[in-house]
Amino acid sequence: MDSTKNTPDKKLLSSGLKRLQQPVLPLVSMVQFLFLTGPFTKVTEVIGEMPAPIETGYATYDDPQELLNRHQRALQLLESMKSGAEPDFEVVDTRGEPVDAMTAVSAVIMQQILTDELEEINSLLCAPCNCRLCCIGPDSSMQQDFFEIPLRNEEPAFFAADRLDTTESRTRRSMDDVPLQENNTPFYKRTEPALVHWQNGWSLILPKTTNCPNLEPSEGRCRVYVDRPEVCRRPQIFPYIVEKLDSGGEKPLYRLRQSLLAIVDCPYVGVLQDEIAAYGAACELEVLFKQNKA
Repeated sequence: MDSTKNTPDKKLLSSGLKRLQQPVLPLVSMVQFLFLTGPFTKVTEVIGEMPAPIETGYATYDDPQELLNRHQRALQLLESMKSGAEPDFEVVDTRGEPVDAMTAVSAVIMQQILTDELEEINSLLCAPCNCRLCCIGPDSSMQQDFFEIPLRNEEPAFFAADRLDTTESRTRRSMDDVPLQENNTPFYKRTEPALVHWQNGWSLILPKTTNCPNLEPSEGRCRVYVDRPEVCRRPQIFPYIVEKLDSGGEKPLYRLRQSLLAIVDCPYVGVLQDEIAAYGAACELEVLFKQNKA
């Protein structure tokens, strides 16, 4: 069977499914309420008093302290807020209006915690699928001309590919209406992948019918799996509690979104849509299912 289209048996996904059915955000909401309204100075004090088990309308948590202790660092932002410190970031609503400090801090905390949790869940769900959808460009039947893998500044070094890094590329974005030109040709009209330095950073461009340079062709495995880019570790269930925006100001700027985006191309998303919808409901988030590669 084509490994780009495998439909996994739910039995193979049992470890990841177990974690998906134990979302930590309901516990985080409890900790936040107790910390901000109680006589606590440290979040760890609240976590240490959490009883076991805890039952919610969605799940039973046999060891809530263990789950919460994984996220102590993110939760420490609550301590700064309670002490009266101003956030070193800004959050706006969908109209562009600033939200209050408590909403802003809470949203950023939950974004970080959900990101960490979903990366862990992804690691458990992805491997049994034997899938390489995220590692290949569009096939000849698809509408897209290319797929893009965003990279952090140090990550282009992981790839053996041509680089396009010019004054013009650094003022452009990959989805501009008029595409960046390379030798009077759109940048994606290539026969091999390329690393492009855009206005918002580096990305690996996979034109039609191309593969990631690090995809081992015979067995379909990643040559740099241990050191793979951050974006390759992310799940195809994307947390959008807040969305980072471009900002010319001194502080990072985010927009409040309160949603999850699940990409149904991903084999495990395709078979776990009901479970993902329940996960989102437990986290009080809107879940959006979208096809990415068509």
